[in-house]
Amino acid sequence: MPLSAFPTPIPHLPLGTVGAAAAIGATFLIHIAFVGFILGASALAPFMEWAGRRRGGDPRHLRYARRLAHATAYLYSFGATWAVFAVVLLTGIYGNLIGTLLNLLLLPLTIAFGSFFIGIPLMLLYVYRWDQLGPRLHLAVGFAFAAVQYVFLFTIVELDSYALTPGSLHQASAAFTPAYPWLLLHYAAANISWPALLLAAIAVWRLRRATDPAEIAFQQWAARINVVIGAAFLIIQPITGFLLAATIQQSSSPAFANLTTGGSGLMMVGQVALLAVVVVGANVVFWQHSPAASGSRAGAGLTVVALLGMAGAAMPAVVIPGGLVALRYALLLVAFLATAVHWIRFVADHRRGAAELGIRGPAGRTIPVVAMAALALSLYMGVIKENVKLPCAIDAPSGHSACLMTLHTATRNFTPPRGVLP
Repeated sequence: MPLSAFPTPIPHLPLGTVGAAAAIGATFLIHIAFVGFILGASALAPFMEWAGRRRGGDPRHLRYARRLAHATAYLYSFGATWAVFAVVLLTGIYGNLIGTLLNLLLLPLTIAFGSFFIGIPLMLLYVYRWDQLGPRLHLAVGFAFAAVQYVFLFTIVELDSYALTPGSLHQASAAFTPAYPWLLLHYAAANISWPALLLAAIAVWRLRRATDPAEIAFQQWAARINVVIGAAFLIIQPITGFLLAATIQQSSSPAFANLTTGGSGLMMVGQVALLAVVVVGANVVFWQHSPAASGSRAGAGLTVVALLGMAGAAMPAVVIPGGLVALRYALLLVAFLATAVHWIRFVADHRRGAAELGIRGPAGRTIPVVAMAALALSLYMGVIKENVKLPCAIDAPSGHSACLMTLHTATRNFTPPRGVLP
């Protein structure tokens, strides 16, 4: 029996539409957190193993890779199960919306979900045959598993970008909307940055409880290397974020208005504030870890420049009006250039032998704050992105509006267009 034969469902959730939005939002935020960590871990583990093998079997790199691979295996099944729950909930509440999107993007979504049949055996081989497979074969399996995970990301972002900047209703052109490349790069960088910073915070936590000298040395090294990785991918994000916002402005002006005005405009200030915590906190870690007095003075200066740049970028419109938006971007650029210079100095100190210094004082206390702010920022950006699609669910097949359909039509049963189903 076709779905259109059933009466239009009404979500029976507390607070009606608000309850539906809260249920979907909370479920997907939890899912995104797990998936983001798995994506980051699946990329970091084989690269760290490769670095260890190149160094003649460096035990630090190999231990890092092996433990992270096990963490990925433990979280993978829960993340996948939670994803099924999220999709079922979305289908039940917004049947017409999900049915339309699934039919428009059937091929890429089939590839995305079909990738699990390849990814799961590769993951099991990588985790549980670490000592049985030869080093080269084991590395190949690890990189293959990472590639499958990013195939999933490449295809699933097609759905998100289409919902953000709707275009043609033809399947071939619906897959790649103007927002797609920048949204993909933004996601990819974020999903390596915040997991690495979170791993740095876990290393600091374990360091405080360690008593064995070898364990202390390992956790100090793990905290430093994760800060290096997390900060490197953090520096990329303002570039992709700017290009994504500019594309939305050109492709769907109503969506851009939703992004920058009213409640979403205030949320953007909150986003910059969270970003400031991450950026300035990373600079504090670099500064406090400097081994020499001259480096400490330079680090203090760079940290102040980053702080002033981020404070200026977060100023409300009464201070920096819309006509001076270029000034806001310039201040943000200054903050990130200072962070990039500071990151280069930190890496140089690491290579010169400062790596043997412990994570001490404010640096050790700052890393967990930076990690939590980075995770919150990643989820918060997802909330803002969903607000871009307001006031509809996601209206206009022509692409001239911010959404695919109104909230009311999104909750109806899906009626497939003629010729879509066999």
